[in-house]
Amino acid sequence: MNNVYKIICLLLSNLYAACGVFAQEGNPFKLVVRDKENGKPLQGATVRSSSGWQVSSDGNGEATVILRPQDKAVYVRLLGYEPDTILLPVTGNNYTVRLVSKINAIEEVQINTGYQRLSKERLTGAVNKVDEAILKTVVSTSIIDRLANNVPGLVFNKTGGNPSDQTQISIRGQSTLFSRPDPLIVLDNFPYDGDLSSINPDDIESISILKDAGAASVWGARAANGVIVLTSKKGSAASGLKIDLTAQATIGDRPNLKYEPRISSADYIQIERELFDKGLYKTQETNANKTVLTPVVELLIANRDGLLAKEDLESQLQSLGQIDLDREMSKYFQQQSLNQHYALSINKATAGGNWLLSLGVDKNRDNLVKNGFERLNGRLFIEQKFWKDRLTFSANIARNNTNLFTPNPGTLYMTNLKQLYPYARLKDDQGYNAVVNKDFRATYLNSVMEQNIGLLDWYYRPLDEVDLWDKKRQDREYRIDFNLGVKLIDGLLLNTSYQYVDRDLEDRDNQSLNSYGVRSLINQFTTVLDDGKILRNIPLGNILDVERQSVATHRLRMQATIDKTISNIFNIQSVVGAEVNRAATSGLQNRLYGYNAERAGISSVDYLTLFPSFVNPAGTNLIPFKDDVSKLTDRFVSYYQNSSISIASKYVLTASTRFDQSNIFGVRTNQKGVPLWSVGLAWSINKENFFKADLFSQLKLRTTYGLSGNVNRNLSAFTTASYMGLAPFSRLPYATIQNPPNAELRWERTKVFNVGIDFGLLKNRINGSFDYFQKRGVDLIGDAPYPASSGVTRYRGNVAASKGHGYELLLNGLIVDEAFRWNSTLMLSQAKDIVSDYMDLTISGLNMIQGTSINPRVGKPLYSMYSFDTEGLDPVTGDPIGILNGEQSTDWNAVISKTKIEDLLYYGSSRPTTNASFRNTFNWRNWNLTTNISYRANYFYRLNSIRYTYNNVLDNGLESRHADYLRRWINPGDEQHTTIPSVPTTANGNRDNLYLYGESLIRRADHIRWEDLAVSYRLAVAKDWLKSVEFSFYVNNLGLIWRKSKEKIDPDFAGIGQRPMPRTYSFGVRLGF
Repeated sequence: MNNVYKIICLLLSNLYAACGVFAQEGNPFKLVVRDKENGKPLQGATVRSSSGWQVSSDGNGEATVILRPQDKAVYVRLLGYEPDTILLPVTGNNYTVRLVSKINAIEEVQINTGYQRLSKERLTGAVNKVDEAILKTVVSTSIIDRLANNVPGLVFNKTGGNPSDQTQISIRGQSTLFSRPDPLIVLDNFPYDGDLSSINPDDIESISILKDAGAASVWGARAANGVIVLTSKKGSAASGLKIDLTAQATIGDRPNLKYEPRISSADYIQIERELFDKGLYKTQETNANKTVLTPVVELLIANRDGLLAKEDLESQLQSLGQIDLDREMSKYFQQQSLNQHYALSINKATAGGNWLLSLGVDKNRDNLVKNGFERLNGRLFIEQKFWKDRLTFSANIARNNTNLFTPNPGTLYMTNLKQLYPYARLKDDQGYNAVVNKDFRATYLNSVMEQNIGLLDWYYRPLDEVDLWDKKRQDREYRIDFNLGVKLIDGLLLNTSYQYVDRDLEDRDNQSLNSYGVRSLINQFTTVLDDGKILRNIPLGNILDVERQSVATHRLRMQATIDKTISNIFNIQSVVGAEVNRAATSGLQNRLYGYNAERAGISSVDYLTLFPSFVNPAGTNLIPFKDDVSKLTDRFVSYYQNSSISIASKYVLTASTRFDQSNIFGVRTNQKGVPLWSVGLAWSINKENFFKADLFSQLKLRTTYGLSGNVNRNLSAFTTASYMGLAPFSRLPYATIQNPPNAELRWERTKVFNVGIDFGLLKNRINGSFDYFQKRGVDLIGDAPYPASSGVTRYRGNVAASKGHGYELLLNGLIVDEAFRWNSTLMLSQAKDIVSDYMDLTISGLNMIQGTSINPRVGKPLYSMYSFDTEGLDPVTGDPIGILNGEQSTDWNAVISKTKIEDLLYYGSSRPTTNASFRNTFNWRNWNLTTNISYRANYFYRLNSIRYTYNNVLDNGLESRHADYLRRWINPGDEQHTTIPSVPTTANGNRDNLYLYGESLIRRADHIRWEDLAVSYRLAVAKDWLKSVEFSFYVNNLGLIWRKSKEKIDPDFAGIGQRPMPRTYSFGVRLGF
C-alpha cells in the first residue's frame, strides 16, 4: 500500500511541476466574458482560437488564449447563451465579450431514444438526460452506478454489502412479478444484454432515461420497466487531433466486521459449556459420520473422560476466549481495496469524417484478499461522409475483456451449513497456518492420520485455501455495428444498421489437489482393500468445474427518417422501420476429475456405483456429477413507427406503434399481433401571444398514454422441462416438467398515463419539471393452479395484474451567480405499486413473511413487510406469545402453521417508495466542489436477532452469535424491558420464527445519507501541445446523517451478512492534448 501512495504522489507532483513551468508560446490574448444584460462575469465559457487553442473562463469571466500568426478568429460559447465570434485582428490585447442569454436554453438538449435524436422541445413523454459532466463527477467501475441519485424515479437497491454484489435497478417502481424487472439497456442504438460492468465509463458521452410509454413504447415488448439509453462518444469532425488521458486510483476502507452486534468468544464458550452440561453433544460424540465438534467441546470431553486436568481445561478455555476470529479475518482475509482505472481517447478529424480510438484498463483489488476484477476495453469508431455529405457510413467496433477473481469466500464454515466458531486461530504460535476443525472430529482425523495408510492430508488450514483455488469468471465480448445512411432528398434519410455480438462467458473453478476440498473428497471415496492397500475411486489430481456460455446475436434494422417543414408552420418528424433479431445461446457444464493443466490430462470416474464411505462404511454415496448441456434461440421480428408533428413551434402531437413477433410467444399471440402503442401531446404555453408572464421563460404542458411490454425469457409456448442428471437409484437420466404448453403465452403489457409540466423561471435561472403517472400492468406472468391429474400442480402464464402511481419533481436553481457560483438540484420522486389481480395459491404465513421468493398478494405491494401478531413474552417463562384464532397461544407450531395470510400484520413496502436527492455544485475560479445527499422513506426493515434452534438442534444461539443473547429474558419482570425470549428448554424452530418474524423487530427504514463529495481543480496551462489539466478528489459512502429508527443499523444493509459499503477515496488526473 505504501508503494501505491508513493506512486500516486509522485505522479501528481510530477504533473503539477511540469505544468507549472509551461512557457507561453505566441501572443497572449486576454478577454473577459460577461452577460450582456447584467454585465456579470460568466464562468465556464469555452474560448477557442481558430488554430485549436482552447481554454475556459474562470470565476471572474477571464480567459487567456495564445494566438498564432495563422489565427483568424476566436470563438466563445457557453450553454444557455448565443455563441459569439471575435474576428482578428483586434486593437489591443484585452477584449470584452458580451453574450446574449437564450430564453429557452433547455431546448438545446438533445435526447437519444435509441432510434432517433430529438430536441427536448419535441418530447411529450417523461425523459431525463445525464450528460458527461455529471458522469465524470462520480467515480465507479460500472457506468450504471454513476446514475444513482442523479435521476428522479431511478432507484438502486443494493442486495449485499460488497462492491461486487448485484444492484437491482427500477424505474418508477416495478411493473412485473416474475419476469425480468430491470430496465432495458440500449447501447449505441441497440439493446445490450451483456454485463454492464464490462463497459468503460469513459466511453459514454451521455445517458437518456425513458420512463413512460410515450418515450419508451417504441421499444415494444421490452420497455415496460423503462429504458436506459447509453450513447458512446463519437468524436468530432472539427476538432483536428484531440487526445484525452485519464488516470484514477480509488482506495477503500476495510469492511466493518463488527457491524452486526455479536457475542464474544468468551460468551460463546460459556454457552457451549452450558449445552455440554445438558448433554447436547452426546449424540454427536457417537455419530457414525464423525460429525465435527468445536475445540471447546473436545476439551470438555477430554476433561470428562479424565484425559485433561481441570486446571488445564480452564487455562485453555481462558486462552481460547481471548481469540477473536473477526480480528483474525480482518487481518488475514480482508484488506483495503484498490481500484486503478486508466483511459485513453484519440480523436482525429479527416476529410469528410473523423475517427475515435479509445482504450480502457481497470485493475481492481477487492476487500477480500486474492479477489479482484480486471477489465480491458478497446473501441474504434469511424464515420465518413460521401456524395456531398448525402451518404454517411459509420462503424463502431468494440472489444471488452473482463476477469473476475473470487477464490476468497469471505466466510469460513465448520460444515456446509454451520459457520466457524469465533475463537478459531488462523495462525499458530510459530506463525504457521493453523489447523481448524472442519467436517469431521479432530480426534477421528488424528487417529486415521496416525495410521498412515496412504490417505491424503485431511486437515483444514483456511489460509492455505485461498492460494490453492483458481476461481474466476472470464467474459469476452466482441461487438461490431455498421450503419449506412443515405439522404435521398431533403427531409428523407434511409438508414440500414447491422450489429453482431459475440460473447463467451466462462466460470472456471480449478481446485488444487492440495486444497482441502479435493483432499477430503478423495479420502471419503477411498476404499481399504482386504490386503490393507487403498483404492482411490476418485483419482489424484485437481478437480476442475467449468461452466461455459456462448451467445451469438445478429440484429438488422432498416429505417426511414422523415424531417419535413411545411409553410414554416408544420414540422413533421417520423421514423418508420423494421428489424430482425436472432440470439443463439449455448451452455456447457463439466466437472473434470484428476485434472492436470500441464499435461492437459483428466481421469474417468464411475458415476453409477454407490461407493461405501471411508468415514462411515455403512453409508454409501455417489461421486458428484455436474455435467449439463443447454441451448436456447431467441428470434424477434419487429415493425415500428414513431412520429411527431410540431405546429407553430407551440403544439406537438406524437404517436408510436410497434408490432413484435417472437418464437417464445404462443402461435395465437403471433397471429393476433396486438400492437404496443402510445400517443402524446405537448403545449408550449409561454410561446402563446396571450401569455404575458415575464416570470416564466418556459412553460410547457405535456401528456402521454400508451402500452409498453415485457418479456419473460424463461417461458415458452411449448412444454419446458429441465434435465436433472441421473436418478438416484436407477442412475438413468431424467427430467422434470417446468411448465406445460401455453399457446396463449404473450408478452406482458403495461398501460402508462403521464402528465407533466416543464418550467423555467427568471430566464431559466430556476427550471425543472414535474410529472404524475399511473401504470396498470395486464397479462403479467403469474402462477395459477393446474389439474393435479396432469402431474403438474401449477403453471406460469399471463394471469396477473398490477397498478401503480407516483410523481417526480426535478428542480434546478442557480442560487449565486457571481465570481462564486452555486448551483443546486433537487430531485423528489414517489412510486407506489400493488398487485391488483392474482390467483391465490396455497401459501403459509411464514413463507409470505420470510420473502425467500416473491409471493404476490392482491391489494399489497410486491415487496411488502409482514409480521406475526404477538403479545410480548410470558412473564413466568419468557416464552414468546402468539395470536391464534384471536386468542393468545404458546403453541408455536400451531401459530406458525395455521396463521392465515389475512391474519398477518401488514406494515407497508419493504422498498423505499419515496426517494430524493439534493445535489449542490460550487464553482470558484478553477475550483469545483459537488456533493450529494439522498433521502429514502416510506418503507420498513426487519432487525436481525438471535435464533436458539439451528437445524432442529438447540444451540442457544451459537450459530447466530447475535449479541441479543445478552439482553434476553432471564427472570420474571424482564418482559417489561426486553422482547427477546428466554433460552428454551427444548429445540423448537417455530418458537424462534414467532419471535424473529414478529412485530417487535420491525422498524421504519427512513433515512438521510451523505452520498459523496467531489472536488476538482482545473490547472491553467499555456502550452501548445497541452490543452487542459484537471485534478480530482472524490469520496463515496460518507454515511448516514439521520435515521428514523433508534438502532445503530443502516436500514439498507440490515439483512443477515450485510454490511454498509466501505468508504472509498479516489484521486484522479485528466489531461487534454
